[in-house]
Amino acid sequence: MNNLVFFDIDGTLAIRTNVPASAEKALEIIRANGDKVFICTGRNPAYVRKNFSAYADGFICSNGRMAFMGDEILYDHPVSKEQLIYIAEELSKVGGGWLFNAVNHGYYGGEDEGFEVLNAVQHDGYAMKETDPDKMDPVYALDVWFHSVDQRLEMEKALEGVCLLNPHGPHPTADVTVLGIDKGTALVHVAEKLGVPLENTYAFGDGVNDLCMIEAAGHGIAMGNAVDALKEKAEFITTPILDDGVYNGLKHYNLI
Repeated sequence: MNNLVFFDIDGTLAIRTNVPASAEKALEIIRANGDKVFICTGRNPAYVRKNFSAYADGFICSNGRMAFMGDEILYDHPVSKEQLIYIAEELSKVGGGWLFNAVNHGYYGGEDEGFEVLNAVQHDGYAMKETDPDKMDPVYALDVWFHSVDQRLEMEKALEGVCLLNPHGPHPTADVTVLGIDKGTALVHVAEKLGVPLENTYAFGDGVNDLCMIEAAGHGIAMGNAVDALKEKAEFITTPILDDGVYNGLKHYNLI
């Protein structure tokens, strides 16, 4: 194994589930060269297995709370029951909805309209209406749904110091990092587990929840379409996702 290369999904490797042809070609080249590709995302394991298994050797999911490679679990750190109770209580005060994501199911609380929106992202039967943590499988991440930007800001204020929201562009949802464990935490652990020095790790991202990832990696790359805060911290800024961003970033580092 030569290098580990980590990719966020939304806005970095793909738009929804569509991977640009140039990125697909780039991943084929680096994997053929012996480098390992990890997807590093806020999405849950069920989503990445369904949509992105063909593109990577391993996955960091749920904003860093679980990592696996094939059938081997490399890192496992679910959200505590106490945190789940606190988050649900605070979100219930401002409305909207939330989906606590386990490996095979999601547990929804909040307004009915939000259930349909969040459930549509997953496969049929994934989400269920349940707010009692004692009746849930271990939860690794959560998504929220909101009526408006103002309501999202209310959610951020309610969870300040506990969670970080990463909005999904114009879509009225966001994935949520529960602070303390993040993409960067898992990246470091995976590199250590696989015996790869951090200087041989590369991370590509575009959103707020990718800050910790690109700071933890030996080389942090921001997409040309990334938020300004990420560009300021990146070692290199590549072109936007639809302008061969992944391919050009890997070429810059002579990985292809």
